[in-house]
Amino acid sequence: MDSIYNRLGDLLRDRLANDDDTFDSWEPHSGSERRAGNTKQRKPPPIRSTAPERVTVPSELVEDFRVLGLLPGVSITECRDAWKMLMKKHHPDRNNQSDEATRISTRINNSYNRIKHWYKTGDLI
Repeated sequence: MDSIYNRLGDLLRDRLANDDDTFDSWEPHSGSERRAGNTKQRKPPPIRSTAPERVTVPSELVEDFRVLGLLPGVSITECRDAWKMLMKKHHPDRNNQSDEATRISTRINNSYNRIKHWYKTGDLI
């Protein structure tokens, strides 16, 4: 009966005597974990840039970005997130149908719609 060490030695000898590159057949897995030795480690999250990408916008839209509380030229997804947050805060149904809440929510909606239309078509409303 061969010991495990003899079998391991035979495997190593066969592998070292072979001219094939062992790393050619290696395929890294694309999961959320990586292996290090006998343990599984979480992959670190991808590095994202801290500064948002901004585009140049017409001067007519600068005020609309200010209404949403954003810097001019941020992405449409950031505009949508800010619009949702502001509408949750200032919606007339949450503020007992007050006239001021209606006026504010109308201004927020108009600003967001102008920005959204500009991102889709490149034209101003």
